[in-house]
Amino acid sequence: MLRLPERFPVGTAVEIYFEAVDAWLVGVVVAHQPPAVWVQTADGRQWFVTNGRRIRPSPQI
Repeated sequence: MLRLPERFPVGTAVEIYFEAVDAWLVGVVVAHQPPAVWVQTADGRQWFVTNGRRIRPSPQI
């Protein structure tokens, strides 16, 4: 199984899941910090994503 930085290169459009609001937010991978990736969402905030179940490729962007 590939690690997140291997699965999602910088610049990849992704969606990240927020359980509290039960929603997927569109974003872009902006950096790698193994074993995780940093994702910037459309509102400009950056999120440190470590869980492969909470990130997926996005058909948008």
